[in-house]
Amino acid sequence: MFVRKMKRLILIIPLFISFHCNVLEIEKPNLLQYLFVFSSPASVGVVTSDFSSGGRFKSFDLNSLTSSPTSATIHSDAIGRFFNQKVYIVNRLNRDTIQVLDPALAFLTVQDFSVGQGRNPHDISVWNDKYYIALYNSDAIPIYNANTGLLQGSISLSRFRETFSSSGNPDAFLEAESMVQHESRLFVTLQRLDRNDTSGFFPPNSDSLLIEIDLNLDQIVQVYTLPVRNPTGKIYKKTLFGDPHLLISCTAFTGFLSRNDGGIIAFHLPSRTFRPGFLYSEEVAGGDISSFQIKNESIGYASILDASFKKSIQIFQPSTGAKLGTLIEIPGNVGANLSGMFLTEDGKLIVGNTDFRSPGLIIYDTNQANLLLSPAPISVELTPLDIFQLQNSQ
Repeated sequence: MFVRKMKRLILIIPLFISFHCNVLEIEKPNLLQYLFVFSSPASVGVVTSDFSSGGRFKSFDLNSLTSSPTSATIHSDAIGRFFNQKVYIVNRLNRDTIQVLDPALAFLTVQDFSVGQGRNPHDISVWNDKYYIALYNSDAIPIYNANTGLLQGSISLSRFRETFSSSGNPDAFLEAESMVQHESRLFVTLQRLDRNDTSGFFPPNSDSLLIEIDLNLDQIVQVYTLPVRNPTGKIYKKTLFGDPHLLISCTAFTGFLSRNDGGIIAFHLPSRTFRPGFLYSEEVAGGDISSFQIKNESIGYASILDASFKKSIQIFQPSTGAKLGTLIEIPGNVGANLSGMFLTEDGKLIVGNTDFRSPGLIIYDTNQANLLLSPAPISVELTPLDIFQLQNSQ
């Protein structure tokens, strides 16, 4: 009802703003109406940052293409998840906390606890009354009590430490990157980067792993070697080719060590095997695949950074691995970037634009031949970093 009311108001304003300024006050919705709209399933959560002192969490309504009037203060380097009708903010290095926001209370912080100074959390998964945390600077997955935020156990990863380093001195950390649940199992990616490499960077000198944890037993039940190293970003679970798969972007050598040697891979859950080849390769894309979204077997979207620092969103076909076109392209000499990308269940592709002159969200309707719905980036207060649906994961 409120959304229809807002749409009417938007149509009225251009015709009457010179003559009936008071209409705005008469039609203005109250705060409770705002909060209802911006915590609905039609909304997405947006993690934003000023890249220095802090960040904000805001919700964004896809019907009206507007951001919520309220925001929650979070860390300047964070990602978001949604479980059990709550928003979970993973505040990364130099804050090292899990912050829980309640949409029913205007996204008020209802829990905030430390996972250990310098541990650098990268992801969270919630199962019954337990939190499982992926830590970048650790050799274990800690388990916290969801009610108290107190540590109640851990799952050791020490047996997966790298045994090789170009320096001859392997480090102790596993770089747990991302988590996703499937039934009663938790899958976690381990990058296993060489922090002591003589190059001074963190190359993937060891195989990266996907570990499977039984959430009822809190035990590792299987380990899979990824066909490509350095899994980066979130794991996505999606039904493709008739079966559920885990979709993972593996960038292999990236950054200052970049090579076009990675790509998007698919892990077939029924057989617990990796699908042969790439859904989309860096060789075809021409650069590192920093993030991606897949709609179906025919259409996917990938965020690419090439050797000349050109940024682009490319369209590809997962069933063949072919490049279909380019949606966005930003030259390397332009001070803007693409950060955060999410495809909603109803086909809206949301891309974060980090241009400091006009940061915000760019939105396309993939059901209408990638129709651009926002001629200019839509402001979400600060620069967007992460975007996710405010719905429980399947």
